[in-house]
Amino acid sequence: MHPLIRSIVIGACLLVAAPAGELAPELAPLAQIHTTTTKTLASQRAAELARLRKPYLDALTAADLAATEAGDANVLREIEAEREAVNRGRLRAEMSKALPRKLSPVRRALISAEPKTHAEFDKKQKALDTAYLQKLGALQSKAAGNAALAEQIAAEKLRVVAGIQGVITDLKSDLAGTRWRIFEGEGFEELRFGEDGKVNGNWKYEITDRDKVKVIWDKGSAMSLTLGRDGASLSAGDKTWVLDRE
Repeated sequence: MHPLIRSIVIGACLLVAAPAGELAPELAPLAQIHTTTTKTLASQRAAELARLRKPYLDALTAADLAATEAGDANVLREIEAEREAVNRGRLRAEMSKALPRKLSPVRRALISAEPKTHAEFDKKQKALDTAYLQKLGALQSKAAGNAALAEQIAAEKLRVVAGIQGVITDLKSDLAGTRWRIFEGEGFEELRFGEDGKVNGNWKYEITDRDKVKVIWDKGSAMSLTLGRDGASLSAGDKTWVLDRE
């Protein structure tokens, strides 16, 4: 994000964090509803993810006990790494060969369920943001001659737009500023698409279509990635990265 835009967004967030009375009376109740509902959705998302993760975490706890009784330090290390990946929402497609195979079914169920949950709450958040932006637009048309109100509306719009992290539909408008973690195959653990047109701060990238992006290593080497239908994955051959929401 450009430093100037970042500073404006930070200022907008601080503005909204301040008591509602400091906002114009026309804007304060609208902002309060949006921020309160956003927090509620975030809490609901976290609760649902925790519910989905519990069966696998319980299975890991049982596997931990068995490995402890067997004195298997290698398995215990893998279980701890797996537990951390679950809690951070960073499970990869492949399960470590050191983990007990009986964990596989419940693990697959979790990997399948989490993206659906994210998509469901992303849809709700986008609907909330869209409705709020429409209300801001209507209020903006009435703010002529009221510089203070116009400035607050502009700050609110920036705050909302900067906070949207839903499923990507068009790489041309949505890719810059996102991070993707490796999910399947061997490749970079993370791909960060900067606002400066570079990946991980080193290599140039070009968006060739709504769902196509090319990472250019040098003049004779590049990797083409395709956006998945889920709007949250990028694939290149046998490699897949998923949108990092953490």
